[in-house]
Amino acid sequence: MTDVTWHGDGEVRRNIDLYGQTVREAVKGLALEFAPIIESYAKENAPWTDRTANARQSLYTVVEELSQDVVALYLSHGVYYGIFLEVRYAGNYGIVWQAIEAHLPEITQRLHQLFDR
Repeated sequence: MTDVTWHGDGEVRRNIDLYGQTVREAVKGLALEFAPIIESYAKENAPWTDRTANARQSLYTVVEELSQDVVALYLSHGVYYGIFLEVRYAGNYGIVWQAIEAHLPEITQRLHQLFDR
C-alpha cells in the first residue's frame, strides 16, 4: 500500500474559511441593501386606510445573522395591532408578505449572480 502525503492542508482550510466569510458578508450585504427597499415598498403600498398613520410609519426591517449559515431579513409592524392588519379579513390588508414577494425575483437573481461566478 502506498502512503499519500498531503501538503498545504492549512492553506486549504484557511482559504475555505475565507471563502465562507466572503459568502456570509456578501449575503448579509445583499440583505442590508434590500432592507430599506422592502421597508419603503411596504410603507408606500400598505393597502389599509390610515387613521393615525402609526401602523404605516412603524413598519420596519431588521437584518440579522442567525448563524454562520443563515442571514434573516425581517419586515415587521411596530404596533400591536399589526398582526390584525396582516391576517384579519382574509389578509386583504396585509403588506408584509406582499412586500417580500414583490422583491423575491430580484433577490433570487442577485443571489444567483453571487454564486454563479
